[in-house]
Amino acid sequence: MTQEEFKRQTEREIRWRIFFHFLPWMVIVLILCIGLLKDCPRTVDPIDDSINRSQEVVRHLEVCDSTRNGSRVVYVTTRVVTKERLEEIRLRQSLNQAFCKLQDSAASHFGGSLLQTDIYDFAAYARSFDVNEDVRMHNIFIFGTEKQKLYVGKNPRIANSASWINPATEQGVQYINADDIYFRIEKGERVYRYWKCHGNHSTSTADERFSHFSEDERLW
Repeated sequence: MTQEEFKRQTEREIRWRIFFHFLPWMVIVLILCIGLLKDCPRTVDPIDDSINRSQEVVRHLEVCDSTRNGSRVVYVTTRVVTKERLEEIRLRQSLNQAFCKLQDSAASHFGGSLLQTDIYDFAAYARSFDVNEDVRMHNIFIFGTEKQKLYVGKNPRIANSASWINPATEQGVQYINADDIYFRIEKGERVYRYWKCHGNHSTSTADERFSHFSEDERLW
């Protein structure tokens, strides 16, 4: 063995001796750290402490005038939540007060009737009642027998246009989504959507008041 090899071997032996000398103390320190972590107060509320979390629907809010025409707003949780947190959110007084204020004031804000109110104009007004960061609008659908009838009629681009809207499926009903509500409004853009319609007939850049599907495409 050369002198250089002997030197390296000696250095390795010294390092191992030092390691084994301090090993018991390292184990003690590790145990103490684990104990301290266990004693730290929990920062997660128990009702949020679950792997079973998902984005949930908070409420379908019908905002109507005296003729029962208007919009149906679908509110959802902003983030994934547990069932327990969902129930807590649904019971929040400030949130339910905001819902009631929107329902009570919308018709008068638009002159007493929501029948002819553009869905984007309604969305802009509804946004002023967003009082809770844990809840946001997911969709807005037009609502009411007379308002839905506005979206039934002969479409020059569709043969055998649908002549009625099934309230069970709401196929053909106009709606907008969260991107439209929170981002397109800011950009001054408007895309109108038609529920369960397909292809070029599923959206429009203007409020087209006629059918957007054919009787052959009817779901049921």
